[in-house]
Amino acid sequence: MGLTIENVLGEGGVFSQKLPQFKARPQQLALAEAIADCISNKDILIAEAGTGTGKTFAYLIPALLSGKKTIVSTGTKTLQDQLFTKDIPKILELLDIKPKVRLLKGRNNYLCLDRYHKASFLPLSRYPENKALFKTIQSWEHRTQSGEISELSDWLDSRRQLIPHITSTAENCLGTECSYHGDCFVYKARRRAQEADLLVINHHLLFADMAIKQGGFGELLPDSDLMVLDESHQVPEIAGRFFSEAFTSRQITDLLSDLATESGDITGGFATISKQHEALKHATQDVMLSLTQVRESKGAISQLFDIKAIEDAFDLWLHQHTQLVMALEPLVTTSPALQQLYTRLCGLGDLLNDAMNQSDPDSVYWYDLRERYFALNKSPIDVAKPLSQIRSGMETAWVLTSATLTVNQKFGHYQHQTGFSPAETMALESPFDYQNQALMLLPQHLPEPNDPRYNNAMFSYVLPVIEAAKGGVFFLFTSHRALQMAAQFFQHKTQRPLFVQGQGNRNELLDNFREAGNGLLLGAASFWEGVDVSGASLSCVIIDKLPFAHPNDPVLKAKIDHINQNGGNAFVEHQIPKAIIALKQGVGRLIRGETDRGVLVICDKRIKTKPYGKQFLKSLPPFQTTHELGDAINFFKHSTV
Repeated sequence: MGLTIENVLGEGGVFSQKLPQFKARPQQLALAEAIADCISNKDILIAEAGTGTGKTFAYLIPALLSGKKTIVSTGTKTLQDQLFTKDIPKILELLDIKPKVRLLKGRNNYLCLDRYHKASFLPLSRYPENKALFKTIQSWEHRTQSGEISELSDWLDSRRQLIPHITSTAENCLGTECSYHGDCFVYKARRRAQEADLLVINHHLLFADMAIKQGGFGELLPDSDLMVLDESHQVPEIAGRFFSEAFTSRQITDLLSDLATESGDITGGFATISKQHEALKHATQDVMLSLTQVRESKGAISQLFDIKAIEDAFDLWLHQHTQLVMALEPLVTTSPALQQLYTRLCGLGDLLNDAMNQSDPDSVYWYDLRERYFALNKSPIDVAKPLSQIRSGMETAWVLTSATLTVNQKFGHYQHQTGFSPAETMALESPFDYQNQALMLLPQHLPEPNDPRYNNAMFSYVLPVIEAAKGGVFFLFTSHRALQMAAQFFQHKTQRPLFVQGQGNRNELLDNFREAGNGLLLGAASFWEGVDVSGASLSCVIIDKLPFAHPNDPVLKAKIDHINQNGGNAFVEHQIPKAIIALKQGVGRLIRGETDRGVLVICDKRIKTKPYGKQFLKSLPPFQTTHELGDAINFFKHSTV
């Protein structure tokens, strides 16, 4: 068709002619050309593209023009839907091309016909608050094309506890043995995905697929010529989650519930296992009770088993588990569902034995305790090794891109974490004019962040900035405790609409903040990234502290110990780079468009007083900087909304 990257994205190109808001950017063109080379050479490209570069078009255009089979993985389902429903259709319309584009999500996003029909016979379907939902699904299951339960969001948002009853997991899916297999929405979606020229997925599905490959089983995703990982700064964390294993109270509860349902369908089935079933349920309650002795919500599993009552409770659980396994054995051949439940039950015992013995030196074993919930986790200390092993068997070009990959303008930390080395790298600055669009205020005279007086002194210091801001204000915190202290302070100090994380749905909170136009939003981790508020609705971002991860986190502690024991310096090699990436994400909330103007306040004076502070500053966009509160207030006075 004669189209090239230059005559699509360049000056006077197709997009310039047909999209009124489009502006050709040298950075976008350079990234697209580099991706085209990467595709041709089946190479690896790691590209940091500053906010406003237009990286979505920069990777979609060369992928589509190449005609190569492409998988694009995004950070969230929201971004995935935006690509599939907005960005890609717009490009296809402008270029007048018709590749097969498909969307695929994890199985828990689709209605499971088997589990839904079984649930419809359970008492929960007859509860007054659930009756209307089950009646709606009864007709919807025949109308829906995709089977995505997001189409039922109006019904399910207030009944999210029902989702596990009408969706499946890898553990409880019956596969080809299911009587609904021919109509299964998950398998229909996967069949469509296999024939796609361009497949849009998310990182959770990608790494679920990689974890399955690691175990030597079949693949969820088709082979591809090009794999694009957008928002790829999330890769180390998400990969670590999917290469982990867990023994949880929720798994036990779900298994016991499914066992009762499935054995009840066999004549005399539940009677055969009822005694052992009840004993394991009681043993689980005993475990939960024993864990109330533990003060810390997270820690090393070895700390749990140092407490004799806890060790005894888990030993008893294993004994009762063995009794239930033996009782269930005669029923295994009576149905595919019971055969699968037997496998799940045995697997749970294996997970607990592994957690108690802690025999893998490349993993960290840690617990997570919440109200009426526990998890014994096994996580890899280093995800680079499994990622490299899986990738080595794939004849695929890789593009990893994000606005926040470099530390001190270098990619070494990211490549070491992910194993994507050797690779071509490129860092493209944002096209935004930070010198004129924004001001960074770095207070000099606040107490040290660990000083008990710090929070109240900080709140009082930034109050005039908040009051002077002409638009909305994001106040980002590194801890929920500080966030709650701020909520108490500002509810009496400002007339601005106050929005506090945790007080309602996150998306609703953001929508209300945008609508208010002059709100003050107090947010923790989930508001540091993936949040886009442009224009006058956001004109100030305040960050309370440099976002160093808490060293008491057991996975982080294991990584720190591993680095230090192998002759490295974990603070320099891991903790500082990790904090820099997190800070870059938070700072990135401020300027989202060419006409945005705003003030960034980083309250933590360590960014100027500690030697490592220079690395933080060098990693941020080129802000005009001041130490004077009055300069920030004057900036707002001369800003136009």
